[in-house]
Amino acid sequence: MNNPTLTFTHLRFTMLAQTEVNLGGHLAGNNLHNALANVVRHATCPETHRREKPTPEHAAACPACYLFSAELDPGTVVRAYAVTPPIPARECVTAGSSFTMGITLMGDGQEFLPYFVLAMNEVGRVGVGRGRGKFALASIVAVNPLRGEAELVLAPDDNLVRVPGLVVSWADVETLAAAIAAALPQHNNQLTIHFLTPLRLEEKDNLFRIPDFGVFFRRLLFRTDELGRQLAGQERRGRDNLTHLNQLADRVRLVASQTRWHELWSWSGRKQGQTPLGGLVGTATYWSEKWDDLLPWLVFAQGLQVGKYASKGHGAYQIAAANISPYWTS
Repeated sequence: MNNPTLTFTHLRFTMLAQTEVNLGGHLAGNNLHNALANVVRHATCPETHRREKPTPEHAAACPACYLFSAELDPGTVVRAYAVTPPIPARECVTAGSSFTMGITLMGDGQEFLPYFVLAMNEVGRVGVGRGRGKFALASIVAVNPLRGEAELVLAPDDNLVRVPGLVVSWADVETLAAAIAAALPQHNNQLTIHFLTPLRLEEKDNLFRIPDFGVFFRRLLFRTDELGRQLAGQERRGRDNLTHLNQLADRVRLVASQTRWHELWSWSGRKQGQTPLGGLVGTATYWSEKWDDLLPWLVFAQGLQVGKYASKGHGAYQIAAANISPYWTS
């Protein structure tokens, strides 16, 4: 497979709490995502109260349904964005304090920036979480964590939103991955990964409550490939390359785990019932005899979030290495 053409834009939104805001800890991503979806649907969709999924024809003409509801290709990735909640998780923000969350726009999804900016202002006005805590949007910054660069999109006390030019691409990956690989022999070829928001791994109807590397990498690769195919015009990965990477991933061994399963549930109006959102949070250390071919994909997919409910804030992770800066936290 040629190098991915997929690019993505990380936007960091800083908000000032005007009242107490109950974010919900590890449910914060889900709560913020649902609030954004409701605001965009009510503002743009003429069929807001529809219970069933929108048709592909409707979704093609409705930005809200394309972003939040459509299943144009069932079973594959279609969401052009991912919400990243405050990291580390926060239950509550007191009035007068600030908090930061992220939205990543992927491939063609970068054209929907205005919808998210306007929606975030409205979410702050109507409130989010238990008690409908209210906040004001203070600033927006585009960041590239792999290069340590930032670009102001919306300045404090300003109404002018600048179109960001800063994106994360494959060009940022290979040098950094090589640097990590070069340092691993000093650590017995052991690599540590921090799972920062709940990681929900499902494969063939099986739910994994341990951070199995083979499953984690297969879901990571699938998500990366499908986002590239649907949002950046990438070709499908060749079977030989897929088999090679998956075999390498299956040889990786879990040597230490300090992960904890968080049991989480969310009410679904469409399903009229509770939806399980539980996942793993914590740290896992893995050993491999040869990391070189796996590391570029691990580095790149940090920005995409992995596993089920990634668009709702799940599956944010980062590689822990002494010679690189943390991807999501400082």
